[in-house]
Amino acid sequence: MQLALEEGRRALGWSSPNPAVGAVVVRDGEVVGTGRPPPPRGAHAEVGALRAAGDRARGATVVVTLEPCAHTGRTPPCTAALIDAGVAAVRYAIGDPDPNVSGAGRRALEAAGIAVEAGDGAEEVATQLEGYLHQRRTGRPFVIVKYAASLDGRIAASSGDSRWVSGPETLAWAHEQRQGLDAIVVGAGAVVVDDPELTARPGGSAAGAPQPLR
Repeated sequence: MQLALEEGRRALGWSSPNPAVGAVVVRDGEVVGTGRPPPPRGAHAEVGALRAAGDRARGATVVVTLEPCAHTGRTPPCTAALIDAGVAAVRYAIGDPDPNVSGAGRRALEAAGIAVEAGDGAEEVATQLEGYLHQRRTGRPFVIVKYAASLDGRIAASSGDSRWVSGPETLAWAHEQRQGLDAIVVGAGAVVVDDPELTARPGGSAAGAPQPLR
């Protein structure tokens, strides 16, 4: 499951509006395929992992962070791909609260004679997919409010001049978080005064990083 989590982490910022899912195909104790969703309209993580595994997927166990989908949306259902590939077992961390899935994935797999287990890594996956899970359960976007303040509670210099308040560690953390977000929103005053780039610059550069709407 840890390898599947890492695949999911690498999809953050790239897969929206699909969840950043990771999948791994294991046969006889060996990882024979991994997958994560590319930009929308591409194959889901499970299908990518099955393609990477090829014929070695037959009789294998698929480990995936989220319950496989059982409906046709932008792509065919992942459950059909898993059944057609002849996998022996599927292990997923958490169920998908999307009303189109919500247990239907598990039922479809079990009806096809595939062993299904759930729960391993649930806490870590719930944290990784917090935004997706919140949106599906409430119908509202997941919003993070971020601000930086000095020790005396100020967010700007008394002159109004722009000054760094965040330290280098905080800035690095913020840019790591940005690359996994769909959008960044700031007030008009911040745009006028600071003219911020609002880009994700992990490691100090925006090159190669997924960029939120801004």
